[in-house]
Amino acid sequence: MKQPTSKFLEEATEYLTPIIKQAGEMILNDWAKIEIVNYKDKRDIATKTDIEVENFLKKKILSKWPDDGFWGEEEERTNELSPYQWLIDPIDGTKNYVNLAPFFQVHIAMAFNKELVLGLIYQPVSKQLFSAVKNDKTYLNNEVIKLKSDVSMDQAIIDIDLGGLMDKSEEEKQWKKNKLCEIAEKSYRIRVSGGSFALYLATGAVDAYVDVSCDSTPQDLAARIIIMQEAGFKVEWVKTSFGKQVLLISRGEVFSELKKIILK
Repeated sequence: MKQPTSKFLEEATEYLTPIIKQAGEMILNDWAKIEIVNYKDKRDIATKTDIEVENFLKKKILSKWPDDGFWGEEEERTNELSPYQWLIDPIDGTKNYVNLAPFFQVHIAMAFNKELVLGLIYQPVSKQLFSAVKNDKTYLNNEVIKLKSDVSMDQAIIDIDLGGLMDKSEEEKQWKKNKLCEIAEKSYRIRVSGGSFALYLATGAVDAYVDVSCDSTPQDLAARIIIMQEAGFKVEWVKTSFGKQVLLISRGEVFSELKKIILK
């Protein structure tokens, strides 16, 4: 069995780089002629492009590593027992894509024995490729990302994925409202972007990402998590008082202060 050595992960990244960029071009080429094929709920949708890009990535990945598992956002999972699992979100931000907002990316991540070891995220509008492998650094277009200095909580810009409240319990609704207000009071600014800004933790556009939606999928988060970990951020799932888990990504004082707020 192949092992996720540094050499293997480097070669895998080199193989996937032109492929994820090609996927991005497919997405841009379809932007003027979007075709919705499935409504998962009232606003959560899948486009023809989501499905075509996922199938394209599946073909390219499994032609190279045919025994690996593949877990995409749109199609059924395959080969769940393989120690290698590919987690794919062909268009992270489909609602933005459909409504002509340029905040969407292609996500590719690989896990070995349930541990994330590789991640790539490509933003086709800005042509930005973020990549990372385990025990290395995070890169933006082949340049190592150097984090800016830590900020204090009162200087921090926090990106929050709040999720919906309509179908939640009264306990969860009140908890989210209270935490949102407390974070807003103690930080410089908040952004409730649904995760659109989360990737830009690495560039300093925001100082923390808090996912309190409690319904994000592994395909949404996997590439984002390893890219942030290898950039130097702390990534932790924090259990709430109502039993669900919140994803917190930050560092330094901001991480500590946000964790205190979540655990109250």
